[in-house]
Amino acid sequence: MKAEHLHLLADISSRPTATARTRLIAIRRLCRAFTQELEAIDAERRALRRQAGRLRVFLPFTGLAVSDLERQASACRRDARHDLRRALASFGRRLMRERQGISETLGFDDLCDLLNVNPVHRGALCRRAGAGFAEIVFIEGLEDSAEHQGRDWKDGPLFNACYYAMIGLLRERGLPPDFGRCCTRLRGAGGEAGRALPY
Repeated sequence: MKAEHLHLLADISSRPTATARTRLIAIRRLCRAFTQELEAIDAERRALRRQAGRLRVFLPFTGLAVSDLERQASACRRDARHDLRRALASFGRRLMRERQGISETLGFDDLCDLLNVNPVHRGALCRRAGAGFAEIVFIEGLEDSAEHQGRDWKDGPLFNACYYAMIGLLRERGLPPDFGRCCTRLRGAGGEAGRALPY
């Protein structure tokens, strides 16, 4: 995506006169572009590490080449990767702060339509009381659920933004003593953990 398109989307996402739907669409498109760029950087890093792995067979003769490739892999676009993660985290923090307003303004059905939630998942989530933005995107990971059905790992542009925001929060505040138990509740409890998010 061209830089001027990214700037236009960023402008739309922060425009106070834009509707909640328009702002969410712009943020989602920005997060998708940032996620795709992060995936491209990670693919480059993996390719360098694979090359190093192929050369490891011939150690000790290829030791210098292996260490050089590993250094290149860890340094590969490090600043761009950091900036993209930081941008995603800032969108994630914003979305989690505004999650109640987004859910109330758009309503459950419009939110599910906008986030491309599979009708089967939508029906199960609808029966749950208080299901909103945080439950759909972060807790259940149902954004674009028809596309990634059967995968164990949650994925989606807005999920990634919320994920990096949560990682940033944990780095800022440190891990709480009962962190393991909280993570287990977060993965298995569905909507209960979503209301306790510290945003």
